[in-house]
Amino acid sequence: MENFISKTEYEVALNAIQKSLDTKVEEIELSDKIPTLNDTQDNNKVFRGKLSVLFVDMRKSTDLTDDLKSKKMVKIYRSFIRMIIQAIRYSGGETRQFAGDGVMGVFQDSVDGGEKVTSSAKAVQAARYIITMMDYCLNPLLSKNMDGLSIACGVGICTGTVLVTKVGMRGKEQDDTSENEMGLVWTGKTTNYASRYCGLANSCEIFIDSKTYSESNDKSAWNECSRIKGSKAFKGFVSHEYYLDLDDAISQEPVKATNKDTDISFVQEIFDDTKEQSLLLIDEISKKSMELSKRLEEVKKRETECQQKQNTLSSKEAQLKTKENQLIAKQNVLNKQEIKLHWDEYNLHKKLFSDTHCKDEIVTISGKDFWLKQINLMFELGNKFGKSEIDVKCDLDCYLVRIYICFNMFDEAYDALCIQAEYGSWLNESITIDVLSKSRLSSRMRSILENRQWNNDDCKKILKKMNELRIGL
Repeated sequence: MENFISKTEYEVALNAIQKSLDTKVEEIELSDKIPTLNDTQDNNKVFRGKLSVLFVDMRKSTDLTDDLKSKKMVKIYRSFIRMIIQAIRYSGGETRQFAGDGVMGVFQDSVDGGEKVTSSAKAVQAARYIITMMDYCLNPLLSKNMDGLSIACGVGICTGTVLVTKVGMRGKEQDDTSENEMGLVWTGKTTNYASRYCGLANSCEIFIDSKTYSESNDKSAWNECSRIKGSKAFKGFVSHEYYLDLDDAISQEPVKATNKDTDISFVQEIFDDTKEQSLLLIDEISKKSMELSKRLEEVKKRETECQQKQNTLSSKEAQLKTKENQLIAKQNVLNKQEIKLHWDEYNLHKKLFSDTHCKDEIVTISGKDFWLKQINLMFELGNKFGKSEIDVKCDLDCYLVRIYICFNMFDEAYDALCIQAEYGSWLNESITIDVLSKSRLSSRMRSILENRQWNNDDCKKILKKMNELRIGL
């Protein structure tokens, strides 16, 4: 073997790649038949259509390979994949890819007896077929023949648009014995998400996307969930041990996996823990609000009692002047208590903002409507003891700006920054410039900074950056 690339070999690759880049991509709508390798040509023509893509793989197969001899693993792999192919085929789909211990199946809408059968219904049927046969057929046989061994798998399904094209290389020039190395690639977001959902599914679990769920006839079998992979959260619906019914003549009891995946990723733990803490905090706020409301009712009741006593004793004004003054003093104490209760409730709600600061993912999960409601509630609570909306926005400073930025409310974020610039003490250069560049407004900020009495280094830097970027000119 020569340790260099010849000019001839280089030009073969160069010409083939240039041809692919120069040829226009032509899309062909999928018919009622899922394309095979023989149905496609080695060119830039692609099939496009709605499909449901299913991925399934064996859990912790690497650990099995380390523990078992290679000949036993051959038996396991062949048995596992044979069972999956049957499940896909008998559910109306076709197997299209193998990757180690993983299999990809594709499903297409069809008409049976005059009624439409959706691709997602077929894919879910295949997934249930797989986990049923896993625990009622494959695992019992493995346990019996391999000293109690059992395995598990997870299934991911996504429904949407898929592009199918042929890739590879024809046989080597001037070598009749060289085979064609060609295959089909199933590209697009649908395929990628199906694969990711498979990786997110736990043992004996089916993880599907919202499109597949919307076409499901039995929505009670699914639970909405969020799972973490890397730094990204994926939303979907899961079912666990969603078995198919077995024929009455089958008496086999299920044998479930002993090598289930018990490790939860660190990121998933943080996500679940933070989400749980937020829900607990909201629940705590609700309870505290109820307690404060009851105490306010008690204060009002006592205030009414004091007023009634005052009315009763008004005829004896001369004699009871001292007691009247005492009642007024009590009234002042009650008013202060009421203000303090409002102040405590205000600070309790403010803690919700500070606890979620710089936790943009938690803010986003709670939703825009939730945070706008919390902001309006802060305005209402502040008003009860004399705070204006500007005062409240100054109190919320960076927390309010971060929430507006999370939901792309840049004009609102700009207004909050202007208030900080004019009345507050907090102003961040990078956040301010980012908001100014995305908001339609800027002249007000320039005017505030130019006329500011307590101009500090941050303000000077922001004003200098605005001049460089010609913002507000």
